[in-house]
Amino acid sequence: MKKARIKALLVDKENNSPVVLVEIEDTTKVIPIWIGAFEAWAMAMAIENVEFPRPLTHDLLISCVENLNGKFDRIVIHSIRDNTYFASLYVIDNSGNQVIIDSRPSDAIVLSLKRDIPLYVTEEVISESGIDLTVDIPSENEEDRRFKDFVEKLDIEQLKEIMKHKERKEDEPDINDLEDEE
Repeated sequence: MKKARIKALLVDKENNSPVVLVEIEDTTKVIPIWIGAFEAWAMAMAIENVEFPRPLTHDLLISCVENLNGKFDRIVIHSIRDNTYFASLYVIDNSGNQVIIDSRPSDAIVLSLKRDIPLYVTEEVISESGIDLTVDIPSENEEDRRFKDFVEKLDIEQLKEIMKHKERKEDEPDINDLEDEE
C-alpha cells in the first residue's frame, strides 16, 4: 500500500466528465478516476476550502463521526472491478475499535480533503491502473500518449465552467414537463 494525494481535478474533453488524478507518493505514477459532476463539485469546493452556512452531505458525515467521539484514521482505494474503483474509510470509534466503511473513492477523497485524512492506494490498484507520467512519448502506446496530453491540457477552471453550465441546465424547465402542464 502506498500513500497518495490529489494531484489535480480535471475534465475529460472527450465526454465532459470530471477526472481526479490521484498521485502516488514517491513515484511518477497517477491513478485517473472518472467521477460524477456533483462529486467533482464537492471535491472542488473542498480543494478551495469553501465553507457553507449549512452542512452538506460530507459535512454531515464528518459531524456524525466527530460528535460520536470517533476519529477518521485513513482512506484506502483498494480495488477495481468492471472499471469501478472501490475504497474504504477507516474510522476509530469512541471505544478505540476500528470500523471499516465501504465508500466511493470520490466521497472518501472529499472527506480526505476536508479533514486531511491520509489517503492510500493498494499495490494492486497501482499496478492495474497506474500511469507513469514520465514515460517518453516515442515509447508510449496511443492510449498513454492521449492520456498524457489530456492531463497536460486541463485545469480546475475548466471544471468550474462546466459545473456552472450544468447548474444552469438543471435550473431550466424540462420541455416535457411544460407539455404535461397543458
